[in-house]
Amino acid sequence: MASTEASRITSATEVLPTPTTLTTEPPATDLRLPSRAPAEAALRSVVPEHVTIGVSGDAFAATGLNAGCDAWYSVIGGTLPGPALAITRAAQAGDSASALAESDRLEPLWGLFSEFGGSMRVVAAITEHLGLASSRCLPLPIQGLTEAQRAHVAAAVNELGLT
Repeated sequence: MASTEASRITSATEVLPTPTTLTTEPPATDLRLPSRAPAEAALRSVVPEHVTIGVSGDAFAATGLNAGCDAWYSVIGGTLPGPALAITRAAQAGDSASALAESDRLEPLWGLFSEFGGSMRVVAAITEHLGLASSRCLPLPIQGLTEAQRAHVAAAVNELGLT
């Protein structure tokens, strides 16, 4: 699902409502959808086959994959591969209910992404909590979560049984 450095990743908002620009501009090989709108996933009918349609925003992955996206540009996949694989494999098998159920189970995690202004600092706190990275692993000037926020993330990770 990953692209080569030579490929150009284009957000759907850059090309909509005229997806024909994908065939006239320098060739794009990836189209990343920033939301779960099924209409965006339906772009396959007007987007060349060589262009991968993917969803970003982990909370919308199950919906995007169930709607026919080719890829999920995941933030949790490297740190929490189990839940990411569960969503992906269920969607690939056509079991949309299971994919959505796993995503719904992770709603406390998706809520933390919203509560703390995005996924990067939350996932950094998760990697630290799980011992996959040292404390304060984000490069300066990026500030990690506060101790209280980290404790909130750790509690959610533990309650969800994420390891």
